[in-house]
Amino acid sequence: MSNTSTLTDELTGKVGIQTDHGGIGIGDLIVLLLDAVLLVYTAWRSYDFLTTTVPTGFEILALVGLWGLDIGAIAWSLVWIFGSSTKYQDWTSMTFFIIDLAGVILTSITDSLMYGAKDGAMTGVLSGVATVAIPLVVVSNVVAGFIYHMTSPETKARRGERKADALHREKMSEITAMERDLLYAESYLLAKQDTLDKAVLLAEIKKSQDAVEKSTRDSLRDQIGIRNAASTGGGISSNIEEMRARLAEMAKKVIEPQFDEQPVTSDSSQTASVPQATIIPSLLVPPAFANSELIRFTSKIDCVLNWQAINTGDELVAKKNADRYDIGKPNAHFAFANVSEEDFNTLRDGQLNMPEPLLVKGNGFNKTELDPT
Repeated sequence: MSNTSTLTDELTGKVGIQTDHGGIGIGDLIVLLLDAVLLVYTAWRSYDFLTTTVPTGFEILALVGLWGLDIGAIAWSLVWIFGSSTKYQDWTSMTFFIIDLAGVILTSITDSLMYGAKDGAMTGVLSGVATVAIPLVVVSNVVAGFIYHMTSPETKARRGERKADALHREKMSEITAMERDLLYAESYLLAKQDTLDKAVLLAEIKKSQDAVEKSTRDSLRDQIGIRNAASTGGGISSNIEEMRARLAEMAKKVIEPQFDEQPVTSDSSQTASVPQATIIPSLLVPPAFANSELIRFTSKIDCVLNWQAINTGDELVAKKNADRYDIGKPNAHFAFANVSEEDFNTLRDGQLNMPEPLLVKGNGFNKTELDPT
């Protein structure tokens, strides 16, 4: 296999030659002197042609145009020798060194013909071509400068670093967003769990209250065994007799005074003994000082409520519960009796126009109703 390389390979750096010039010898000095002298001629030709393409008074622009022709060729050759370090920079510098030389050749020939064969056909052709091509060469040099800097190793390194930083920031922002979403989700779940716990607790409390209320109402409405009598299919007569016996016993309790009570006389309107009443206790009530819904009053009669002796003038509190009233002592946590509205009015206002025989109240029954005969 041949190890020879072409001029193109040498100029583009494909064979890995040392592109830096190194030292300067006698041969280098001779070539540099030759190039300098000849470039004076080509530069003048290029300048003279360019002055014909600009308005009068703007000939200074022709000097600017030399930077895209003669001066540009020198600059790109120095860049290829001393500056370029990547493949694209080598290609850019060598390509525009050749393009600038081609522009120098075109302007030199055209300008010479304009003086030697001014009216010749070739002069007109080359003049028209140069008028279009030379501005393109100058502008392409500007583009080449941008390409050279964009393909430099330093630019690539800085771009790579910026891309890495941008990618890192993007990843970290994703992590931050994930942490934020997790925090919000955790807060939501904790709040929802707390709400559910409260709902469950309230449901349990409501179930307990409903059960207590149902049990209390069942007790109030089933004091004499009516439900028990209704639930036993047979033996209705025996159940009725049992109910009558229990009613008679309850009437005896209501009518007969308690052993520790004495008949009470009123110094104004009440002249007979006050009837007794026995009422089954019901719901709990809070202390009288803690609930503004409680009714404070003073007992106007002597009686017994659920074996609790009540004397005239005793301070009591009441709380309405559906169509009945819970009765308790002030500052006590529990009610000791549950009475009808009529009994409550009797306790609070006293017995008005009480006929003979005395009407005995106890859970809504009078003496006549309680008499089993």
